[in-house]
Amino acid sequence: KQWYQRRVAITAGDDIKEFVEEEKKTVLSKVPEDVIKSNGVKWEHVGSTSIKGMPGTIFPDSLILFDCLPIPKPIFTALIDSGFLFVGSSPHHQDDIWFIKQITRDGSRLDKQFFKIHVTPATLGLSRVLVETRDRCNENQTDFETYKEAKVKAAKHLKEGNSLGYKKVKGSNKLFAELNENNPNYPVQGK
Repeated sequence: KQWYQRRVAITAGDDIKEFVEEEKKTVLSKVPEDVIKSNGVKWEHVGSTSIKGMPGTIFPDSLILFDCLPIPKPIFTALIDSGFLFVGSSPHHQDDIWFIKQITRDGSRLDKQFFKIHVTPATLGLSRVLVETRDRCNENQTDFETYKEAKVKAAKHLKEGNSLGYKKVKGSNKLFAELNENNPNYPVQGK
């Protein structure tokens, strides 16, 4: 229960946005400009921490998007050199590659939390769904409330330590059903 209370029902804030922007600058500064341009590299802050007023965890997520596989080696190297740990393919899709880093910010609510980066082709349905969820929730109150309701309903699973149950319930809402329909190559099971 203490884990749940410490990490859930925290909304996005300027501190998280600033942290993500700092990490973006740090990582991308280590990738040569010609690699960024020739591979269409783009950084997107996604997940609950990117949606103003959305309850969620304080585990920021970002996407590093690129045009097509394989992942440009300088991106991989920049993440490792920036303190990220290579995790491997996500359970959602083999082309969604995860990197994770424990945040060290004394006195901040982010201290000892985790930051996950998805490195994935921009054409992967997952990438589009994460960006569309963020954009639609930030722009449309109905979509925001639909997603928020699903997250609040799903939170009971986190209280029980069941993160898979949380993701399944969170992913079974009207907004995700619509996004699944628009991105048939990637059925969303929750973010």
